[in-house]
Amino acid sequence: MPVRRAVALLAALAATLVPCVARAWQEAHEVADEARVVIDAHGVAAEEHVLRWHIVHGPIPWVDLAGVDPRAVVDPHADATAEDGKAWEAHASRRDDGTVRIAFDEPHGPLRGRITFGVRWTLDLVAAGRLTRDGAVVRLDWSALAAADGIDNARVVFDVPAAPEAPRPIVATSGLVDDTAAAVLTRGADRDALALVRPHVPRGEAPAWTLRIDPRSFPSVLDPRARARGVPVSAREPDRVGTTLWALALSALGFAFGWLVRHKSRGFAEDCVARGARAHALVPLSDVARAWLAGTGLAGGVALEALGDTVAAAACVAAAVLCAALRAPSVTPAVRGPARWQPLDAKASVEVRSSGRALDVGSARGRAVALGLSAGVVLAALAAPHFDTGGAWWVLLDALALVPIFTTGLASQLPPDGMRASASWLSAVLRRLRPFRDLEAAPWGRLASDGAAADELRLMAMPREPMPGLVGLEVGVAWCRAPASWAASPEVLARVLDGSPAAAKLACDLPGVRAMLGRRTDERVVRLAPRSPTAADTAALVRALADALTDRRVAAPEGRAPVARAVPDRRRRAEPARRPVTAAAS
Repeated sequence: MPVRRAVALLAALAATLVPCVARAWQEAHEVADEARVVIDAHGVAAEEHVLRWHIVHGPIPWVDLAGVDPRAVVDPHADATAEDGKAWEAHASRRDDGTVRIAFDEPHGPLRGRITFGVRWTLDLVAAGRLTRDGAVVRLDWSALAAADGIDNARVVFDVPAAPEAPRPIVATSGLVDDTAAAVLTRGADRDALALVRPHVPRGEAPAWTLRIDPRSFPSVLDPRARARGVPVSAREPDRVGTTLWALALSALGFAFGWLVRHKSRGFAEDCVARGARAHALVPLSDVARAWLAGTGLAGGVALEALGDTVAAAACVAAAVLCAALRAPSVTPAVRGPARWQPLDAKASVEVRSSGRALDVGSARGRAVALGLSAGVVLAALAAPHFDTGGAWWVLLDALALVPIFTTGLASQLPPDGMRASASWLSAVLRRLRPFRDLEAAPWGRLASDGAAADELRLMAMPREPMPGLVGLEVGVAWCRAPASWAASPEVLARVLDGSPAAAKLACDLPGVRAMLGRRTDERVVRLAPRSPTAADTAALVRALADALTDRRVAAPEGRAPVARAVPDRRRRAEPARRPVTAAAS
């Protein structure tokens, strides 16, 4: 009884293991190998192998290739295609034992059928010792992949540069021409193709071929091991037209950038002189010297980029950027002489606009030009990779030379022009004050005693029924020096006579504001600033002051009896205004 149980247990165990072993069974055979070897004038070969395998039962996760030269650079991308056109993602990699493995990226490879694999690599035949000197000719020793199984009709095609003598297969031991080899020679104007076929390759053998090639097929090979005796090195004819065009393009680029630097420096210096300032450059040299250095640096940087010297190219572009940069001008405050204030024409004075320069990003024209150049740089960066893989980065690096042209030497760094600097802002305030009929506003200009043009612009506002003692409400712009530019702060000046009802009204409504002396000995000035430096808040402040300083005593129309209304006594303390004045005292 125990024996029967043991036999039954063994039978059940065998029945369980047999399906597992059957499922693990795999079988595949190599049936063909076709190779193509393309050799350039430098003796570098680009090999491509097309392998055909027959899978009896799979799946086959990978295929190992033996016989690949250890100095070959294998392309990681491999091809795998079935007879029905189905393709698998596969990659090739070199293993520690020297073989090249073609592995499928999918978890399971093909199950059965004929699969075609494609794998590629490059090999320097001279460095590998495959292309050597043999008297007056060059000898090529080449071997294919080791056959995993016996295969028939192993074919290889050698594609070499054309020469007067055609390539021929020879016997490796004797060096004589192998007339028994099945060879097909195809000659062209630039290339010669020699196709060789081995009828049968046994299992584990790598078919080898030896060729005799004319040394004039490799004019760029300088290694004496592959240079035949008595054959001079053929110097390639230089491309004089291309070199000349390249030199002219670099010269034009350097001249154009230098002209931009010179033009920007000259225009900024003229503006500084007109405002009583002095221009300064970041590099303390003359404008001509800086323009020449900037143009030469940019052109030299582009030339070094083409030669592959990245560090020197970046240094040249950086030098061009430094030579093109300008510093903030130095200003010496000027003392103004006596002058008089008088009303001006609104259209002729307030609506003045500064045209701006085309190389100033702070102006409308400058922003338009900078935007157009930025679009051109982006298009050039997108097109550059078609000519060079790193061309986009070089275009962006060279475009940095234009940054100081547009961002330094700005009009905002100049001392403010008394008329033009505040014209646009005061015109905005004037447009907000004109709708109020109980308020009159007009531009006023400061004219020197010699009758020259006005050097400062303000707005004069007055209520139509002013309180006694009110001289006027002036709106102006005060300027202060910032580290890189000039900052504007609006102000409203309330001018009243000392001891008048208007002065008492201001003292009542604004007890914490100190009055200053005015243009006359009996005039007092209260300086107020709006809550925010905007035209709307400034107009609101003027409106509130005018409402507070309006005389409430209104005369009756002719032919009618006076209208009885409560009027505050001017001899006593004035009552608070109906509309409180809200301002930040300076």
